[in-house]
Amino acid sequence: MIKNVSSCGKPRVISHFMKKLLILFFLLNCFVFKVIGQTNESSNYEFAKRTFKSEYKKQSFEKYDGVIKIINESTFKFGEKTLTIINTDNSLLKIFKKGIFNPDIVFGAGTSKPLTQNQIDTMSTNEKVFYNMVRNDSLNISSVKELVKLNPNYKTKRFVFWLFNPGRLNPTEYYFELYNDNANYKSSLNEFLENAKMTFFYKGTIII
Repeated sequence: MIKNVSSCGKPRVISHFMKKLLILFFLLNCFVFKVIGQTNESSNYEFAKRTFKSEYKKQSFEKYDGVIKIINESTFKFGEKTLTIINTDNSLLKIFKKGIFNPDIVFGAGTSKPLTQNQIDTMSTNEKVFYNMVRNDSLNISSVKELVKLNPNYKTKRFVFWLFNPGRLNPTEYYFELYNDNANYKSSLNEFLENAKMTFFYKGTIII
């Protein structure tokens, strides 16, 4: 038998030991990140759970009844309002394409008239802040996710998303609920959304 011997005459067991150590370190890191991720997810669900428990009141929201113009796969124009959806699974874009989510419920049916960049440049800092607070011609929604653990039954699905207003760095978290009376345990997400309607909408906190 031929042994792999180092220059000092001892078998090379160090490299084998280091290999095991690196594998152990990698597995430990994976475990830590998994635990942290689960903890953060649990915290997010806990906050959403409290919101639906304390603030929930079943409502009925009409779908958007105007023309929805598809600018591209993630940008939609509802009348004078432009809605851009980012960081969201394509399967959920149907919520916006079909007008199930009506952007008018965020800031009302009226649409503020956008100013030109030259007009904005002549404003004071306070005027710019106020303008960005009241404008509703352009909305950016991010991270639409189904809160699977909070769905009470097959006919109901609950969601969360972040809304970014123009001129603001921090998004606001929103919750909403969709209901489809014809859905059952066999219904796919696409089938569920086909005849779903919004039955709850709630403005949460600003994300710091």
